[in-house]
Amino acid sequence: MRREGGERGLMRIGIRRAMRTLAAVAMAFATLTALAACGTEPESSRVAISPIATVAPPPTATPTPPPTATRIPPTPTPFVVSPDRDTLIALYNATDGASWTRSDNWLSDRPIGEWIGVFTDDKGRVDEIGLNSNGLSGKIPTEIANLVYLKDLFLYGNELNGSIPPEIGNLANLEVLDLSDNRLSGEIPPELGGLSNLIGVNLERNRLSGEIPPEIGDLSRLSILYMPGNQLVGGIPPEIGNLAELRDLYLGDNQLSGGIPPELGGLEKLEAIDLENNRLSGEIPPEIGSLANLETLNLSQNQLSGEIPPELGGLVNLKSLYISGNN
Repeated sequence: MRREGGERGLMRIGIRRAMRTLAAVAMAFATLTALAACGTEPESSRVAISPIATVAPPPTATPTPPPTATRIPPTPTPFVVSPDRDTLIALYNATDGASWTRSDNWLSDRPIGEWIGVFTDDKGRVDEIGLNSNGLSGKIPTEIANLVYLKDLFLYGNELNGSIPPEIGNLANLEVLDLSDNRLSGEIPPELGGLSNLIGVNLERNRLSGEIPPEIGDLSRLSILYMPGNQLVGGIPPEIGNLAELRDLYLGDNQLSGGIPPELGGLEKLEAIDLENNRLSGEIPPEIGSLANLETLNLSQNQLSGEIPPELGGLVNLKSLYISGNN
């Protein structure tokens, strides 16, 4: 055997193996290079990574609200004292307000329009007082004349005494005056004749005395005149015939004397005449027969004489006629 040949064969085998090894190494290197270029790692080179712990999201920041402007409370409206307040207090004190049936809010700091029985206009001035049947006693104070915006004065059904203050004649805006069912005495002040806006006057069932002032005839807008149940004396003033707007004339239950003024026959709007229970004398004036709107005529319980005038037959709207108790 030739050893040289065998050694060479072994060398060639070793060279081939080495070449194979080199070729394998080269191929592996090429593979790695390609994978690297693709961003992929071979499985054998991957390192096991433990599962990532769940990380809580960062807390959501609570939005900070914009700064709120500090609210400054409105300046309170200063308490305005009505110029009529003192007059109402005088009325309260003069008529024993502490004993009234109701005196809600009187003398308080509430607006006077919230005092019971007091009504005000849009300027806060008193234009109506309604304290009827409320237990008022004492006298009507003269300060009442300061309520220059007063239109309606209702004090009926109380226990007021003394006289009607003539200062009421200063209430130029007065339209209704109702002092009935009290204990008022003395004479009817002639100053009432200056209240040119008066529509209604009710003084019935008091203790008024003296004569009916002729100035009443100046009340050109007067529609209602009630004065029964007093102690009035003297004659019915003919000036009442000037009251062109008069509808109701009630003067019964007094001590009136003399004749019935024929001037009443000119009051075309007259619907009721009640003169009962007086001391009237003379004949019934025929002029009464021209009152086309008259519905009630009460002349009973007087001292009238003569015949019933035929003109009364012309009272086409007459519903009630009372003439008994005469001569």
